[in-house]
Amino acid sequence: MEEDILEEGFGELPYSKVPPLDRALAKLMDFIIAGFLFELTAITGPVAAVTYILISDGFSGGQSVGKRLAGLMTISLLRDGSACDFLESIKRNSLFAVPFVLCVVVGWIPYVGILLVAVAGVVVVLLEVYTMYEDDHGMRIGDRLAATMVIKKDHRV
Repeated sequence: MEEDILEEGFGELPYSKVPPLDRALAKLMDFIIAGFLFELTAITGPVAAVTYILISDGFSGGQSVGKRLAGLMTISLLRDGSACDFLESIKRNSLFAVPFVLCVVVGWIPYVGILLVAVAGVVVVLLEVYTMYEDDHGMRIGDRLAATMVIKKDHRV
C-alpha cells in the first residue's frame, strides 16, 4: 500500500501547506536541543542527539518539542491522518541524522572532518528545504519516504 501511494502521488489532501518558515523554526529548535544533547559526554551525548533527531516526531501527538512550541504536528498519510509514530519519525528524519553521525565518525579529523560535516549538513538542509518549498503539500524528502505530512495542530480533519 505504501508503494502505491508513493508511486501515484498524494493527490488532493484535506490539509493546507504549512509555511516553510514555521517548519524551519520548529526544526531549528529541535536542532538546538540535539546540539545540547550532543555535548553531554563523548559517547552518550552523540547517541542521545541522533536518537532525539530520529524519534522526535513520534512523541505524543506527532510533535517534537520544536513542533509542539510552533503549534505543528506530523501526521501519517497511510493511517488516515493519525499522529506520526516512532518508525515513521525515524524514516522521515534519517537524512537529518547524517551530519550528527558524520560528526562522530570524521569530525575529529582536523579541518577536513569538520568541513565534511558542515558540507553534509548544508546539503541535507538545502535539499530538504528546497523540496519542502517546491512541493504543493510542503512535503520534504523525508515526508515522502515515510508518507507523512506536517500540519498546523488546529487544522486536523
